[in-house]
Amino acid sequence: MTKHISNIPSWSMVIILALLVGFSSCKSKKKLTKSSDAPIVTTTQEVEPIEEPEEKPEVEPVEKVLSKEEKLTNYFNAVATSSSTASANASIEEALTMFGRPDAPVLIVIYKDGSEAGYDEPTTIDNYLHYLKDTKNNKAVIEEIVYDDNGQIKELVLKK
Repeated sequence: MTKHISNIPSWSMVIILALLVGFSSCKSKKKLTKSSDAPIVTTTQEVEPIEEPEEKPEVEPVEKVLSKEEKLTNYFNAVATSSSTASANASIEEALTMFGRPDAPVLIVIYKDGSEAGYDEPTTIDNYLHYLKDTKNNKAVIEEIVYDDNGQIKELVLKK
């Protein structure tokens, strides 16, 4: 057997050993092809830094300023849909700050015949808010608001 190996030229032995070592060190052909597929890029040019766009200062969203009518409607809904008596009472107290006095009259239109309107029995804003709390029903919409000289509501007309 020694004779048989000695007949192979020495340079071919080196190639065979190199191939054996090369293939035994590779774990898979897949890794070998991946590394050989990646292009090697070398440049001697100076790379200019990429300028990021200037950061614009964040614009805070403009809060919509609610009209007094919208605020009052929100209070009516909060009282009618409150989950507890305590939260309903808190909403009632806040709503009453919009009125000049807690006994400000509230008129409720129940029907209209042309230019004449029929009203339910007059009540006060305090009684009406407690009615909303008890019935949990807010079907009336604001038809007219009368303000005093201080900007407080002095009379309210609702429509069912």
